[in-house]
Amino acid sequence: MPNEELHIDAMPTKAFFVDMLVRDIPLERAVLDLVDNCIDGAKRMRPGEEPDFHGLNVSVHLDGDGFEIADNCGGFDVETARNYAFRFGRPEKAASTDYSIGQFGVGMKRALFKFGRYFEVHSTTTKQRWSMHVDVDTWERDEGNWYFDFANVEEGQFADAEVGTRIIVKRLRPEVSRQFASEHFKRQLSEMIRSHQRQFLAFGLAIDFGGLHLTNTDLRIRSGGQFNPAIEEFAVDDDTDAPVNVRIVAGISESSPTAAGWYVICNGRVILSADRSESTGWNSVAEQKDGIPKYHNQYARFRGAVFFSCRDSKKLPWNTTKTGLDASTTVWQLTFPKMLDHTRTVINFLNALDNSIEEYGAKASPLLVALNKETLAKEVEKFRGPASFSWNRTPQVPGPKTIKIQYSREETKIQSLMTALGVTSAKAVGEKTFDIIFEEQGGEDQ
Repeated sequence: MPNEELHIDAMPTKAFFVDMLVRDIPLERAVLDLVDNCIDGAKRMRPGEEPDFHGLNVSVHLDGDGFEIADNCGGFDVETARNYAFRFGRPEKAASTDYSIGQFGVGMKRALFKFGRYFEVHSTTTKQRWSMHVDVDTWERDEGNWYFDFANVEEGQFADAEVGTRIIVKRLRPEVSRQFASEHFKRQLSEMIRSHQRQFLAFGLAIDFGGLHLTNTDLRIRSGGQFNPAIEEFAVDDDTDAPVNVRIVAGISESSPTAAGWYVICNGRVILSADRSESTGWNSVAEQKDGIPKYHNQYARFRGAVFFSCRDSKKLPWNTTKTGLDASTTVWQLTFPKMLDHTRTVINFLNALDNSIEEYGAKASPLLVALNKETLAKEVEKFRGPASFSWNRTPQVPGPKTIKIQYSREETKIQSLMTALGVTSAKAVGEKTFDIIFEEQGGEDQ
């Protein structure tokens, strides 16, 4: 048998990348992937765990006719474009970016193919300028050719104002064109960028979305007096040159059913936002630990944030689309039980707060009054540990202790008493009749 007959063809088809792989990621997330690439450029220019991004900007524009993203975040050179940036998957020899948020080598290509059938990339560094134009239909038909061609390459000295990358996509897929033309989609996308890139916006990165300057979303925890959040910090693989540093912050904030939950942040990129699912422990039972109930609005003050930071982003517990967690990673398996412990501690407080409000009412609840009086809201990134969750267990009780009375009677009888007593609610009927009977019994106010 000839040698070639001993081989089995395992080559991928272009259609797999152009039409199939793109189905694995929602359209909004594909746009976020391109913003991530800009941020990695900013990280290469301004390295460090808490860099100053002031002066760096990203501009995103989309409508029914096309998509464009541009930045001034350093550009990438011809060598990177030729050998690494457009490969499917990250080559082993590709230069890495410390604390990167783009690791898997699929985000940019997947986004471009998902958007449309024609794209251009222009990039300028201080020493090189290049561009490429790709007609996807033509490239896809040439099954044996996996190369893209440069449209031009220039060597020289380029001013800082010219440095950056610009990507244009045209001939949008019909379903993408409809979404990009939708004002509802644009509003959702701008909120996702504000939420998922919140830490980089806080570092000073300017993101312009369709002419609108985006600001980071608010994520604060209240502290002060006897109220403090739980803060736990530890490292995984701390005997290597790339340990994963983990910081958990769990506490209380304003009552907001849409903002409550866990936030999971990997190298500054928010992976899960206000998560209230079993992924972060809600409605779960863990071995040898108290179970965590299913989320409901009694816990609308809960806020938790888990920060994972590592020079080698392959160690972080995220999936390839950065839409969720890889629960099989060691770092997540070590972190998850600690999150359950902190969730349970905060829930115990929230149950006590709910009982206090039930007993005294929202305005007179000693615990709520103390919480509002003693604490201020603070950006979650500013909390450093370690610290145990604490709260005021002996708040001053305003006036005599009260107990709520609840009972039901026929509606017509209550309406009759409302008329007779000159009040306008069933609650007022109950209070008024109680006062009358109390006075008849010779009771006196304390």
